[in-house]
Amino acid sequence: MSNTWLIIVFLLSMIYLFLTIVKFKMNPFFSMVTASLIIGLLVKLEPGKMVSGITSGFGSVMTSLGIIIVLGGVLGTLLAEAGATDSLANFMLEKVGKKRASLAINLTGFLISIPVFFGAAYIVLNPILRVLSRKTKKPVQVYITSLSVGLLITHALVIPTPGPLTVASTLNANIGWFIIYSIIVSIPTSLIAGCLYGEYLGKKIPYVEPEDPIEDEIERGEREQAPAQLAIILIFVPLFLIVLGTILPLISQNAILVAVCGLLTAGNGMISLLISVALAAWLLRPYIKKKYAPLITESFNGLGETILLLGAGGSFGVIVQYSGIGECFVELLQKWNLSLFVLAALLAILLRTTLGSSATSSVTTVSIVAPLCAQMGASPILIGLTICAGSLAISTPTDASFWIVQKLDNLSIKDTFRTYTFGNAIACFILLAIIFVLNACSGFLPGLNI
Repeated sequence: MSNTWLIIVFLLSMIYLFLTIVKFKMNPFFSMVTASLIIGLLVKLEPGKMVSGITSGFGSVMTSLGIIIVLGGVLGTLLAEAGATDSLANFMLEKVGKKRASLAINLTGFLISIPVFFGAAYIVLNPILRVLSRKTKKPVQVYITSLSVGLLITHALVIPTPGPLTVASTLNANIGWFIIYSIIVSIPTSLIAGCLYGEYLGKKIPYVEPEDPIEDEIERGEREQAPAQLAIILIFVPLFLIVLGTILPLISQNAILVAVCGLLTAGNGMISLLISVALAAWLLRPYIKKKYAPLITESFNGLGETILLLGAGGSFGVIVQYSGIGECFVELLQKWNLSLFVLAALLAILLRTTLGSSATSSVTTVSIVAPLCAQMGASPILIGLTICAGSLAISTPTDASFWIVQKLDNLSIKDTFRTYTFGNAIACFILLAIIFVLNACSGFLPGLNI
């Protein structure tokens, strides 16, 4: 099948998604499932393969994300019901001031997402965004942008998350220097694309009082709230366990210890998050008036549509892979004889746009670029960072995290694009600009050619 036809099919599927979701208000689940079928029919996929691709894509997302999302949602519900998110928001505002609340949530996300999967971290921290919005009288979009950019930057660039770790290993880059330079380029990018862009949005969007899912302001003020310190502990318990599970095997090869660490880090940290939920249920009991069974059921009900959307996004991604659209873009870019840095960035961006996963786009891109990097003698660290930066953009409805942000915060599709999608696209291009400067200075900067 010709590359031209594959590109036309991809563009038609994007147009179909945007028209059905935005203009005709079709449920996104049905839009993505039918879009998957349309692609399969237009590229003449064998019917059995097309159907199995849709079901396997749905199932693979459930395998990797389903339980994590449920556990993260339960932890977030317990924290909110106990008033812990209110206490934490007040604590943050006292320490940094209302004018710098977006900075506080941005840096919190920046640190948390190094060891924790984006979706789980965003779900746990999400209730704080609405509290900050009420207390500062700024649109919640300010804090959505600050948090999502902070979370996704370190998730995409900083080891030990799977994407950058795989990229650095495939390119045989020095892990230590890779971590150092990833943090160097990430910090200013997070502040600009997260805080400054978020504050800019706050001036363009009218303030609307966010809904409080727990209770009204008077009741919230009268009840005893869990202290901020307890909220911090419960949020960081899964991070600590996952980091511990990542680092200890590097120090000790004790078989029992390695097995325990593997359990803590497996499945995006599912066991670590489960331990955190159990700990939260125990420690927050004095501050929660409702019975746990109906409270947790409410949490499940609220996450149902989000989980379905993630599964549909997985189905769409698999059909795009089966269609050969990704390989088509790779061939075209290689034919244009682009520089290695430009090729790496464009490949990562295109694959992120089509497949919807930053980790998948970075891992796929590095498998293509690694042989060229060795042949051309380019800096493996800078090429690796370029790939990771490209994997930040551009988030579309094929991205599972797009729907996590949209559904949890009840945003319009337009607002989801201008907060989550545009914020991380800005981050991508700032990162690429910084990496370009580092490449120009690579002759005298340490570690870049290791």
